Amino acid sequence: MSKNLQEISKKFGNKIIGNSAVKKLVCDVISLLNAKQVDFITKNVWIVNSFPDAWGFVFRGDELKGKFIVFLSDELFRQPKVDQVYEVAHELAHILLSHRNSIGRKQSKTEIADQEKEADRFARNLIGLPN
Repeated sequence: MSKNLQEISKKFGNKIIGNSAVKKLVCDVISLLNAKQVDFITKNVWIVNSFPDAWGFVFRGDELKGKFIVFLSDELFRQPKVDQVYEVAHELAHILLSHRNSIGRKQSKTEIADQEKEADRFARNLIGLPN
């Protein structure tokens, strides 16, 4: 792991839950962000995937207060690498762009579509895919 990726991993601390492949993927994508974005994400986001040796896990409320959680399914890691990178970038984009989700709040289909397009554009630009 490069020095930059090691620094990002250290900043995240224990807020990336998953195996080493998950941690590397997340750190690779975050390394593409600018320094301000890296600081925000590493301080305010938990990345969660399953543990290889556990069926479940518990978070305490005070660990998560005011934080974001990104859940990455095991199915994602069966997809091509470019799709994995894109998905992490897309989900981080929702956070960095201050998007709201529709849990506990109504959103129009137009608002949802606009947020998805904006997150897609951010992710594509971040990882160098054409728009």
